[in-house]
Amino acid sequence: MLDPKLRTFLILCQTKSFTKTAESLHITQPAVSHHLKYLEAYYQTKLYEYNNRKFQLTPSGEILYQFVNSVNSDSERLKAQLPSLSTNVPELRIGAEQSAGESFLPHLIISFLKEMPKCKLKIISENYSSLSTMLDNGDLDFFLFDGVVSTTKYDYHELGVGNVICVCSPSHPLAEKEVSIQEVYNNTLILGAKNTPSRIRLENIFQENGILTYRFSNHIEVSNSLSCVKELVLHNAGIAFLYKSGVAKELAHGNLKQIHIHHFHEQHAYNLICMRNSYFNPSQAYFIQFCQDFLKQWNSGNITPDL
Repeated sequence: MLDPKLRTFLILCQTKSFTKTAESLHITQPAVSHHLKYLEAYYQTKLYEYNNRKFQLTPSGEILYQFVNSVNSDSERLKAQLPSLSTNVPELRIGAEQSAGESFLPHLIISFLKEMPKCKLKIISENYSSLSTMLDNGDLDFFLFDGVVSTTKYDYHELGVGNVICVCSPSHPLAEKEVSIQEVYNNTLILGAKNTPSRIRLENIFQENGILTYRFSNHIEVSNSLSCVKELVLHNAGIAFLYKSGVAKELAHGNLKQIHIHHFHEQHAYNLICMRNSYFNPSQAYFIQFCQDFLKQWNSGNITPDL
């Protein structure tokens, strides 16, 4: 199993397109660029260039491509011939931030265990601060996070991108209506805790529309509990911005309704956060690839949210 960055490089060499590579791996183009920049920094050489607007590998890039392609082919052949690379029971220590831990993670784990039933899993759902401390202390292999971290001691692998929508109770006056962002702001908002990624992004959305978020006067703040946010919305205590995939069941059953906001098209990325320059054993590398494939299906609606 290839390291995710090398896999990105391999697909880019085959497609010769950042757009097609992003689509193939179900990640964003910035994530593709991030992987290539990381590899160039790691190997201290330029791997590609554009000649007459056409993607072209440098001599160093060609050498790396031949090596990666060979390793990938050998890995696939080995996987087909050996039922297991080790007699030891693989173990994964996975952390998950709230939005992942209470939405798609249970479904992902159930699907993953069907592929690797002997894998021993340790799953911890916590806030970013707690998860980062555990990662620093070596108590986690990596954690799933709704956002990108800025610190240089971590690296991230983009797993998938999901659409964010505004939802409310069916009895709410704005249910299924097209409204302005100002009209949404004038209602009771159910928000994440201060300085969390979801809260910061929401504040940025309002500020970009000329709304001063420090004047939030009618809101409910909920820390690290997606289920609590859902219950509050279901009982018409307020409205909230949530991943569409995370409320797919409620929308399908009519328990929640969408509020359609003019010119609002928000997408957030789920990322796997790990220590910088981490080495992934076969089980860890397989889990990363499995996450990417699973989230591609999850966000496209091909996996039912019902357990």
